[in-house]
Amino acid sequence: MKKSNINVEERIRELSTIKVLGFFDQETILCGYLAGIGLHTFIITSLPPDNAMFDPAMKISNFLYSALIPAVIPALVALIMHKKIKSVNMLDALKSVD
Repeated sequence: MKKSNINVEERIRELSTIKVLGFFDQETILCGYLAGIGLHTFIITSLPPDNAMFDPAMKISNFLYSALIPAVIPALVALIMHKKIKSVNMLDALKSVD
């Protein structure tokens, strides 16, 4: 079994680039939901098996479930890592050489 590890030190340049470009959490979430609606519509209407039929309508519960179910573990990780990320000087991280 391969162990997955998210290491902030390895991704600090990517995080710095996103922050320096001016992206905020709410903008990223909104773009993700809009892209998700289009992807959902594409998958449900064009890829169902011949012997099944899916309801292509989007309900508010779809958004709630898709946001809440996978949010538990990342929320815990975010609470732990927030302090470390906030203490990083983003401009110095972008100047560093890989």
